[in-house]
Amino acid sequence: MLPRRAGEPRPVATTVPAATPRVVCRGDELTFTADSRAVASVTTGGVVTWDFRAGRERPRLPLAGGGYRVEFAGDYALTWTLGSLALWRPGLPDPADDSAREPLLTFAVDSSAVGDLRLDLDAGVLRYREQGRTSSVHTPSLQGLTGSAWRDRAARTAAFDSRDTVTADSTGRTALTSEGMLVSVSTGKRLKGIRGVEGEDYLTEGAFSPDGRYLAAADVRGRLTLWDAHSWRRLAVLRSGGSNRHDPALGFSADGVLVAASDPDGVVNVWETATPALPAASLPVGDSPVLALGFTRDGGELHIATPHLGDRALPSAPERAARRVCDRVSTGLTEREWRRYFPSADYRRTCGT
Repeated sequence: MLPRRAGEPRPVATTVPAATPRVVCRGDELTFTADSRAVASVTTGGVVTWDFRAGRERPRLPLAGGGYRVEFAGDYALTWTLGSLALWRPGLPDPADDSAREPLLTFAVDSSAVGDLRLDLDAGVLRYREQGRTSSVHTPSLQGLTGSAWRDRAARTAAFDSRDTVTADSTGRTALTSEGMLVSVSTGKRLKGIRGVEGEDYLTEGAFSPDGRYLAAADVRGRLTLWDAHSWRRLAVLRSGGSNRHDPALGFSADGVLVAASDPDGVVNVWETATPALPAASLPVGDSPVLALGFTRDGGELHIATPHLGDRALPSAPERAARRVCDRVSTGLTEREWRRYFPSADYRRTCGT
């Protein structure tokens, strides 16, 4: 018998329970894991992965309602189901309370047709193509989720250093009570001639902007409001709330221009205080609930603490986001491309043009 050459394919001798091939082959296609030691199939019962080397099935990734595709890179897996993409770490230990495994991050996907899933761990992004009348490539950030900062034991509380506290202004002399009153920290007495927060339910969370101009306040039903802390006029209802209580993490930029708040779905929303009626910028962070939020002094980054990640930094300044986009695309739109995508707008120079 001739010797086998290096790198030549060879069959893997392994004992597979009869039920496993039946489950694995129910999926539409088979996908090898990043280490090439296992093969995975997306089935109605989740992602089933058979490890050839160990001769056993790896822990399943549960997908509600079944799944459509899975992609592996390094220690991570990316799954697509109708309406969402999810990032997983299959190698994490099973939850101690016997609950189902949860993804690190979930992104809503509008399109019912998604292709070309890619995990780029070096760039810290995932990429996918939405297929429809026109195709578009989306690049959500995974910053902070794919590094070594992940901790297996979840934290319950967190805070970023700041002059603010949840219920006190930046001077530390005035506090906001659950009834919406402003009281003196030193005496505990209500400040005369100041209205405070009126017309809301009992407040559970609050944050003053560092300059003392604004207050964001959340009540027991999750309603989130923005106030002028000088005239005590309600500027906007940022979130209407509902029947379920949610105590959001809150944070203002140093200049009071931006206010950030978490929601129950593991998303951080950021509003401009000058135009709070406009839709917020939404940052899916995963690993919910968000425990603390804090901006850098220049407002360029938003720091987010979650149970398994003590500090993730995401760009919050529009000019930084624009630079990052330009770095990825290298060149801007030509006049012909501009007319195709923005026929009703005058041509403007963009990245690198």
